[in-house]
Amino acid sequence: MKVSLLSLLALCVCNSNGFQFDSIVGSSPLQFRSTSRPRRITSTTKMEAAKSRFLTAEQLDALAPSVGRTPFFAYSREGLTSSADSALSFPNAYGLTVRYAMKASPTLSILKLFRSKGIKIDASSVFEVERALRAGYDYSDISLSTQELSSEFIPYVEKGLKLNCCSLNQLRSFGSAFKGTGKKCGIRINPGVGSGGFSSSTTGFSKTNVGGPTSSFGIWVGSFTDGSIQNIVEEYGIKVERIHTHIGSGSDPEVWKSVAKKSLEFAEYFDSVETLNLGG
Repeated sequence: MKVSLLSLLALCVCNSNGFQFDSIVGSSPLQFRSTSRPRRITSTTKMEAAKSRFLTAEQLDALAPSVGRTPFFAYSREGLTSSADSALSFPNAYGLTVRYAMKASPTLSILKLFRSKGIKIDASSVFEVERALRAGYDYSDISLSTQELSSEFIPYVEKGLKLNCCSLNQLRSFGSAFKGTGKKCGIRINPGVGSGGFSSSTTGFSKTNVGGPTSSFGIWVGSFTDGSIQNIVEEYGIKVERIHTHIGSGSDPEVWKSVAKKSLEFAEYFDSVETLNLGG
């Protein structure tokens, strides 16, 4: 079994000494979403700008009139590029594919920037898949892990979309659609443990913890140990080429490391597995 490490990262807008703005549509140098009435730049909004990691109050003064409407979203190209480069330099032994979890921000200009860097896409719905396609991505560049699998998933898979089945029902649906063809899919496993960051409003639990018994994401680990997953794969004559686990964002590195090791053990259940997809 050959396993390559795939890192699933939500790339964030980072601190930057300079900035460049991109448009979501058209050729405008800025990206913005307008309201029915322009909002005046006040001392309050200047104070908000002063807290920005890359936008000063003076730049806001010069920026807003050129847009003509408020509010608008401004992104640092330098910060995004720095995040992309950091993810792409992640240490690896067997090959690395970086995927951007586009739920973080599906802005077309951001997607196009990451595509130019060679970063692939992690989508959570067919709507995100369609948006990624409009940004220039190929079907084969996109991995889909979704809680609610669209009934129209078959043509996407036939065109090269990589689907991670996140429940036994999804695995059966995939198997029924491609029975006896040896079609390849991925499986998302809930490894039985999770870890995520806390906020001031969630001191007792983490909103970003997506693993463990309180999480609905992925097929419960017990379905591996009791043979349920293997039985469905054998029944429908399909192949598992990817194992995907995700314990949460802002997670404890030690927990992440232990789950990565556990995920390698999951991969050993199928000789056809080639990729280990780690999220967090």
